[in-house]
Amino acid sequence: MPRKDGNKNQKEDLKKIELTVDNMVENERFLAENAGELTPHQLKDVREHLASKKKFLLETEGTVKEQ
Repeated sequence: MPRKDGNKNQKEDLKKIELTVDNMVENERFLAENAGELTPHQLKDVREHLASKKKFLLETEGTVKEQ
């Protein structure tokens, strides 16, 4: 029988957070490359959404912190 891994949920959460951060970096790179094709309103909406995700990750206890 396999042993129970008490840290399984924490490890899964860290993987999700890491994936979210990677996606945010990729989205920022995409915005920088394609800024000319988007309207100013679209750019503003996407940047606000990314900023709110960053703020959540920085303020939530146990998540990735900026160094």
